[in-house]
Amino acid sequence: MFRNPLTALLLAITGMAAQAGVLETSVAIDGVYIPALSLTSAAQTSAPAADKAQAALRRLQSRWPALRASLSRELAGGTTAQQAALRKALISVDADLLAAGKAVAAHDFKGAHESLEGVRITLMDLRVSRGVDYFVDRLTAFHEPMEVLALAGNVAAPAEALSPAKRAELEKAFAHARALWRGVEAKLPIGRLYALEGGRLAQFEKGVADETAALSRLSDALRGANTDALLKAAAATKPPFARAFTAFGQGD
Repeated sequence: MFRNPLTALLLAITGMAAQAGVLETSVAIDGVYIPALSLTSAAQTSAPAADKAQAALRRLQSRWPALRASLSRELAGGTTAQQAALRKALISVDADLLAAGKAVAAHDFKGAHESLEGVRITLMDLRVSRGVDYFVDRLTAFHEPMEVLALAGNVAAPAEALSPAKRAELEKAFAHARALWRGVEAKLPIGRLYALEGGRLAQFEKGVADETAALSRLSDALRGANTDALLKAAAATKPPFARAFTAFGQGD
């Protein structure tokens, strides 16, 4: 404990400033990262999206060095282990962006998207380890159990009855997703801090409201016996989440 109250206050202020800097840099990273992530997904099934995906990835790659330097500077403190984790995380992002670039050059948009997926997990883990409460990380955490639900709804044949084991898996994923979504709803972001305004703010707010409604419908379906309705409700959890998440992407 610090004996000098002024020293403690100055350290607290410094820590708050660093957290604010990490948040601002993270918003800027997601502003160029999310369009690249989204468009490499769209380009897998839409030829017109290919050029947009390439442009979005080039924009991300061009902005990353400066954003990387900012993040490194803002997280410069900490223990030796934390500094090692920071270096490892930044090197991991470097590698993922390089792999995504090579995949896009080969018109392998699925490979590019898979490489980019790792970026948000790496940066989420880094921020969480440093105690940075960044709202988009809540969405990233929710994505994992939501994806289990969405894939089950899109892959399973509606005419087939769910096995007890598969239904139990869906119930577990739903419980996890619902708990995480309550965390999303409990601490919605301040728009100006996350560069959310105008159409993107409206898109985010609608995405959140629609996701809440989709989870409610899935809850009802899980209590019923209609397999078709259950699978349809499970698949319906992804589109509104995607709208909420992509609202944090920024245009040129």
